[in-house]
Amino acid sequence: MKKIFLILLGATFLFSMQYEKALAADVKIGVLDMKRLQQRSANFQRTKDELKKKYNAFQKKLDAERAQIDKLQKDLEKQSMMLSLDAKENKEIELGKLTRHYKYMVGEVTQEMKDAEFEATKKVGREIEKIVQKIAKKEAYTLILEQGAVGLVYYDNTIDITAEVIKAYDQTK
Repeated sequence: MKKIFLILLGATFLFSMQYEKALAADVKIGVLDMKRLQQRSANFQRTKDELKKKYNAFQKKLDAERAQIDKLQKDLEKQSMMLSLDAKENKEIELGKLTRHYKYMVGEVTQEMKDAEFEATKKVGREIEKIVQKIAKKEAYTLILEQGAVGLVYYDNTIDITAEVIKAYDQTK
């Protein structure tokens, strides 16, 4: 009885090993390098440039506010001996208001830029995800990993699909 059990167990083991090899042959894995995509994609660069333009416009407004504060501060320093106490106090109050408004604007601009960057990143991420899914379905990939993913230590460049994703992404717009 033991012999039959061992023979069946051995046969089951052999068949299961062959089954695993058959499954492993159908696995197709790809790797996407997001850093390279960000550096080389024309669409990504366009999105990045749009964010820079928005940032520069905000920075211009902040610089104008800062210049106004600096001018008022210099005027106050120059005229402090000639101004009456009331006039000097009024100028200091005005300077304080402008400084608080400037700080408020800096906070607003910072938050608005963070929000714009977050939205752009989310939008680009969704677009790239759709493209990767299309490529995966079209070319029968079982798994596609991001190059910087935890646990991905090494991969052969033959499974890198970054160039294909960049091409497809740049053709979308």
